[in-house]
Amino acid sequence: MKNYKSLVIASVFGGLSCAAAAQPVGSVGAAYESAWGVSGEFLSIDADMAAANGIADSGFGLGVSYSGEKGLFNFTAGASFFFIDDEDEFSQRVEDWSGDESTEESSIDAGSLYIDAGVLYPVSEAFSLGLNGGYRYFDIDRGITNCRDCYSESVGVESDTYVKPFARFGFNDSWSGTLAYFAYSGDKGAENSLQFEVNASF
Repeated sequence: MKNYKSLVIASVFGGLSCAAAAQPVGSVGAAYESAWGVSGEFLSIDADMAAANGIADSGFGLGVSYSGEKGLFNFTAGASFFFIDDEDEFSQRVEDWSGDESTEESSIDAGSLYIDAGVLYPVSEAFSLGLNGGYRYFDIDRGITNCRDCYSESVGVESDTYVKPFARFGFNDSWSGTLAYFAYSGDKGAENSLQFEVNASF
């Protein structure tokens, strides 16, 4: 897996180098530009970590982000919520606001915040390659949804740093799409994730 991550990152570095050689730096825009984005994302979790915590080894996320760029520099800050199957669920008797009792099953609540920054180089007017480094905070636990005093337990997927090679495709002056690969650095549970984002500039 680490060799695969290295190959992906090296490929992006190579693409950026070729783009830099082919295009004069003076053509890179100096004005600050920003965009809001909505994304879908597939998260891969270490199989042993997932089995030990009783969860699936993958999940699907939905997120929002804000990004900015000036010259070759860019940054992104975002938040995501992941849907991950609970394979070790528990049951608990709960009481609603009217006093009625029922038995509810646990589920996995998984959210994250992330921020990264790095270089974004325009290969053409409608296509750019980038490479960012960043940090992602994960908050994942097992519990009863919308229950204030119910039992809950943490899931051992920890926050981690990552390297993010990405490609951006311009659809028109206002809309673009970004395909990004998050390569997490350590043995903290998250292995990698693949994200596609639609960005709108206003």
